[in-house]
Amino acid sequence: MTRFWVLATALVLLLAACGGDGDSGDGESGGSVRVALGDIESVETLALFIALDRVRDRGVEVDLTELADEDLANQAVVSGQADVGLGAPYALIEGSDAPLRIFCQLQAARFFVVADKADYPDWQSMNGETFTVHSRGSTTEALAKLVEQEEGIEFGEISYVEGSEVRATALLRGNVKATVLDIPNRNYVMAESPGTFHELPTPETKASDEVIFGNTEWLAANQETVQVLLEEILTVWRSMVDDPAFVQEERERLDLLNDLPAELEEQLLPYYEQGAEEGLFTQDCGSEAAARDDFEFYHEAGQLSGEPGELRVEDFWDLGPAQAAEDALAESGG
Repeated sequence: MTRFWVLATALVLLLAACGGDGDSGDGESGGSVRVALGDIESVETLALFIALDRVRDRGVEVDLTELADEDLANQAVVSGQADVGLGAPYALIEGSDAPLRIFCQLQAARFFVVADKADYPDWQSMNGETFTVHSRGSTTEALAKLVEQEEGIEFGEISYVEGSEVRATALLRGNVKATVLDIPNRNYVMAESPGTFHELPTPETKASDEVIFGNTEWLAANQETVQVLLEEILTVWRSMVDDPAFVQEERERLDLLNDLPAELEEQLLPYYEQGAEEGLFTQDCGSEAAARDDFEFYHEAGQLSGEPGELRVEDFWDLGPAQAAEDALAESGG
């Protein structure tokens, strides 16, 4: 933790020496954005990397930092050591009045709880046992809390292991017996060891798996950069829903994730095909309805204390940037 803050402070000083964002141009040059990613490079984050590469092509400097978990990414944005982060920072915003606002939903939640069939045939057998999720404050942790409520059990320990690929590998090696996986890693585990694992039922939800959020001061001062970022996210997200092969083609063209294991590479196209078919990838960056769905889910999961009907969207979201980006794309025919 100390090492992170030392490095982050050095980064802030370096950026300050080089000058601020400015955003004095026409949106096609200048500006910068520091992105804190509380995850690892993966099949699931590939679309974001494509969008960020397009942002760079429009003259915006992009600094992407991968941190150990979502909590560190959240804190980096709160402190101003990063401009935007990815995750689900509802509890942080409510509990600390942190200067954060969500400005785009990237993906709806679609997780699978995969468990060793012999050890854990059902949820009741997991009472008092260890359950592994992504990180503190993540959607996977919220899902674990919701399962405890709905199934009337209490996990003995919730273990945090960053990265769905890492959890999948740990599951196959027997180091983890039950965990939450995304689509490609669920398919990978089932294919690698057929008959060993099964899925435990999970609550259905329309909640966000991942949103992009920013420090409010930075958002207000860098509206043109924010618009470029959202225009490219929306363009990539719409392109991959129209044709999921777009992501694979762009990955090859841009030489991204070139160290992806062959077994996971096989799951790349099926993941984006299934995600597009199931409507996981937002086409409009979310809306008030998306925020309300999130309020319900995160309240039920115990990460929001306020009653969903009493929470104000504007206290958590800034819907203006997404609308501006949509309007710009519509005007340009994008």
